Amino acid sequence: MENIKDKPKVFYSKELSSKALLEISQLVSKNLSGKIGIKINTKKNIKEKNINPEFYRPLINYLQGTVIDSNSLLPSEENNFKDFSKYFNTEILDKNTPDEEIEILEGKKLKKIYVGQNLKKYDSFIIISNYSNYCDKNELGMGALFQLSFELSSKKGKTLLLTGGKTDDFNDIKNNKCDSKIFQESSAEAANSIFNYIKKNAIFINLLPETGILASVDPVAVDKACNDLINDANKESDYNNKYLIECCEKLGIGKKDYELIYIN
Repeated sequence: MENIKDKPKVFYSKELSSKALLEISQLVSKNLSGKIGIKINTKKNIKEKNINPEFYRPLINYLQGTVIDSNSLLPSEENNFKDFSKYFNTEILDKNTPDEEIEILEGKKLKKIYVGQNLKKYDSFIIISNYSNYCDKNELGMGALFQLSFELSSKKGKTLLLTGGKTDDFNDIKNNKCDSKIFQESSAEAANSIFNYIKKNAIFINLLPETGILASVDPVAVDKACNDLINDANKESDYNNKYLIECCEKLGIGKKDYELIYIN
């Protein structure tokens, strides 16, 4: 049996507030330094009330970080990022710069992934996911691993993921779109490569509406903890990212077996 000391720690606050977000980030961000990029799930979605910029103000002001994002495949999804630009320093990582190509060694689905060249300007990262934004019983849970792979990828990178590595041409997605299994396998390979590219110097925070906030340096553990909490609360729910979590664990990104630590 694995010693509890070897398990990644996932901190859990039942309070969903600006104050709790700042407190939980301070517990896990002690090793962050230099220029900090704060990746927030700013995409608007009709299924979820988007948490507004004011919610993040204490955290962003404390860290003196820059809110970052990558170009979306749909321009309409970028409107909310512009709202953040009114209040904080922001940067689109793949705007007006060439993409950075990251080679994926021994990739079964992908041989490469693309990120914005500006990603390398940052020394540390806080990656925040509004975990239930796009989720229901039949859809992919969009937490830390999804942010790390799909959301940090450039437009070309996102196209590669949606087509299972067949093309990076956005205009060819419709004819080459892959199924969920291949998408998750591709996303795991991308997450692994991008995590190594940023030197694993990141913390991951998942916001669970009506449940609280979870944070960890392990993206696999924090997503697994979210699944467990949601599925315990709703026995009919079965988030469809279990395979993504398994693939990521096999690649060594993190561990599914975690220690949950309540902080309030």
